[in-house]
Amino acid sequence: MPDSQGGLRILHVIPSVSPLRGGPSKAVIAMVLALRKSGVDAEIATTNDDGETLLQVAVGELIQHQGVPIRFFHRASPSISALREFAYSAGFTRWLKKNISNYDLIHVHAIFSYCSTKAMQIARRQKIPYIVRPIGQLEHWSLSQSKSRKHYYLKLFEKQNLEQANCVHFTADSEQQQALELLPKLSSEVIPLGLDIPMQIRQAKMKMERRWSLQRDTPTLLFLSRLHKKKGLELLLQALAKLTNQNYQLVIAGNGDDEYIRSLNELIQKLGLTERCRFVGFVKGTEKNLLLQGADLYALTSHSENFGIAVLEAMASGTSVLISDQVALSEQVANANLGFVSTLDVDNIQAQLESALEDLERTQELGRHSRAYVKQHFQWPNIAKQLNELYQRATA
Repeated sequence: MPDSQGGLRILHVIPSVSPLRGGPSKAVIAMVLALRKSGVDAEIATTNDDGETLLQVAVGELIQHQGVPIRFFHRASPSISALREFAYSAGFTRWLKKNISNYDLIHVHAIFSYCSTKAMQIARRQKIPYIVRPIGQLEHWSLSQSKSRKHYYLKLFEKQNLEQANCVHFTADSEQQQALELLPKLSSEVIPLGLDIPMQIRQAKMKMERRWSLQRDTPTLLFLSRLHKKKGLELLLQALAKLTNQNYQLVIAGNGDDEYIRSLNELIQKLGLTERCRFVGFVKGTEKNLLLQGADLYALTSHSENFGIAVLEAMASGTSVLISDQVALSEQVANANLGFVSTLDVDNIQAQLESALEDLERTQELGRHSRAYVKQHFQWPNIAKQLNELYQRATA
């Protein structure tokens, strides 16, 4: 339990920290970095998963990776995709059984995945406190995907793991509400994710246009996310195709399965949007900041988003957002007048797009307001403090 100095040693467990896995992988690294800066001895245990391949990292030893201490374990790589996605790792199990007592608390990220499930089981058996963050996997949309498999997995393993957790960590009220409809006995708390406010890039729009050879003096919409059917890009494209009187260009940043990307290109061609859309692939660092700050509007019409870290990044960059009401941050965006919120209806998305594009000065003002709001409510030092207080209560 807590040592004599009052500090805690926390192990974060997640199936993967590969950029291919999107927001959860990025969030756990940022979370651990913020916790360490606040004085918490936090580290990560994960696999070397990298989609169809494996990360080229040392396995079985604690290394510095993206600024935080991470211990990687070999992920089995069967040819069947569903089994590969399960991220089985015998090495992880052996190590955790032997070493879990060295930690005061286990913070598990994700469910329905081998390392997460096994970590909760081992923690229960060895009576080590643990917290679990389901990363949206208990929301209605997520549970509707592979419904039968998740139903049985929940019944056999995760229901007990979740109900016996010291706390289930949700990042938004809507995520908590949907989970409690299914599992009302959960002990839970809402603590959002955070971020570091980026430095402003001078003349970002001009530099963005030059970097990707975009049309100058044309309103630029940005879709920046993992390319997956969950993200609702098809709805956005269909709505854009109905904008007959507005000038715009759409930048699509992110990666995904080749087959899905081909289907998007086919849809773009069918809708007559080929000249208006530009795929730029996966971006990070300066290039990502340049897109977020140079765009006139960030759009994410997702079917489900338990938080929406990319939305928060856009807001922190001073860019107004258009998001669906299935993105957890939509309540704050609507209530604090930070941007545009639509339903998952093409006509409604079209109407919100028209509002944003018809008055770009107002849209830009909403973006500036969003940046100030994020500074006040979502910076990592404050989030790390809330997490540390949760850890202290869970281990008391």
